[in-house]
Amino acid sequence: MSKFLLPINLVTLIVVLIITLLMYHRSTNPSGASDFVTRSDAQLMLDGKPFRFFGANIYWLGLDENVGGVAYPTHFRIDDVLAAAQAMGITVVRAHTLGTSQGCQLCVEPALGKFNETAFQHIDYAIKSAHEHGIRLIIPLTDNWNYYHGGKHTFTSWRGLTDEDQFYTNATVINDFEQYISHLLNHVNSYTGLAYKDDPTILAWETGNEINPPVSWTSTIADYLKKLDPQHLVLDGTKGVNVRNLALSSVDIYSNHYYPMSVAALNSDASTVKDGHKVFIVGEYNWTGRGGGDKLNSFLAGVEASTAAGDMFWSLFGHNDAYGYVKHLDGYTVHYPGDTPDMRASIQLFRTHAYRMRRSALPALSVPGTAQITSVGNHQLTWRGTALADTYTIERSSNGVDGPWTVICDRCATDNDTPWIDKTMPAGKVFYRIKAYNLTGQAGDYSPVAETPSTTLKRPASGNTVS
Repeated sequence: MSKFLLPINLVTLIVVLIITLLMYHRSTNPSGASDFVTRSDAQLMLDGKPFRFFGANIYWLGLDENVGGVAYPTHFRIDDVLAAAQAMGITVVRAHTLGTSQGCQLCVEPALGKFNETAFQHIDYAIKSAHEHGIRLIIPLTDNWNYYHGGKHTFTSWRGLTDEDQFYTNATVINDFEQYISHLLNHVNSYTGLAYKDDPTILAWETGNEINPPVSWTSTIADYLKKLDPQHLVLDGTKGVNVRNLALSSVDIYSNHYYPMSVAALNSDASTVKDGHKVFIVGEYNWTGRGGGDKLNSFLAGVEASTAAGDMFWSLFGHNDAYGYVKHLDGYTVHYPGDTPDMRASIQLFRTHAYRMRRSALPALSVPGTAQITSVGNHQLTWRGTALADTYTIERSSNGVDGPWTVICDRCATDNDTPWIDKTMPAGKVFYRIKAYNLTGQAGDYSPVAETPSTTLKRPASGNTVS
């Protein structure tokens, strides 16, 4: 018997080692190597099946401008907006500042050849959170416009050039851009342990946002991307479809932006790209319909009927850290489930469209998360909202964290109602808790209890409600 013990033990050891290695691989690469989105002729593919998507632009995921100056978005804001995106059926997000981050103090490359690890840590978190919410990312690498997070002007300025178009022709500037790309793609995510070039959460690298390069530049950059990272797709960032670029072997996807929405233009672009045996997507569009053009329902139906692989509206924002939603004043902001009747109706069109694109049944909404009361006092109550919340119920007690509780607002408040005024707040110590309801009336958990005049947060109470 003893002569068989060694082989059996060795087999057991080998099995254990294999299982351990597989578990390690899964922990460091939760999507799995087979989860990269690929291209087959004019279709995107995932796990051997056609992949069509509904998506959104969330440009600020790496660096934000909307909360009192340029700053990194908090983990809460990233998780919150991606949870809202997930609830809308969004499976792809285009996020400019995850890749275009040059020339500012908080950018990935604040100065030529200098790289900011703190900026990378915030991008790392956004990529991790996107994966956890089942969302793929399209990441532009530069920008035509002079925005707060940099763009092509940054690279020419670093070299003392006043003509921004030398970004496309100056060999030194092109090399600078390639070195930025290399640093970005080879960065190892501090949360996942994956280099960006090895992470299937990223669907595609986009050569830029609304740029106007010559074919030679697009060819050079696309070839460079494929050499560094043959696993990911490359999206031509040229503004509109340049038919001369369709022959570039290193480019997989082409897109256009529709301001206003036009089904005719969409069909023309999609047909042109399909004839070139490449993938077409809608990179941005004005979902509001203001300024003319087709209606949203017609445009979404046009996308569904076309050969386009997907579409991404401009643009989605979530809750602010203290209370309410983040405000952005370009006229295209979307807050889930909607600030106005028109926005609410549009979001329901979006959600239906999302599941038509993937040819699956519309699922039930998930239960909302837990809100957090952020301040109480002077007859005012504020709370940090939670994704999926439509309305909130507010309860009050004068006795303590265990109640009894009185409902003073029965699903009468929204995130647009903060600060909320308690006109009947009694004198002395008062305690509050709230809970969120989704559009179908399902409630989340109670918030931790907050009391006046302090804002000290306590554990949620489980006492019965007294109305």
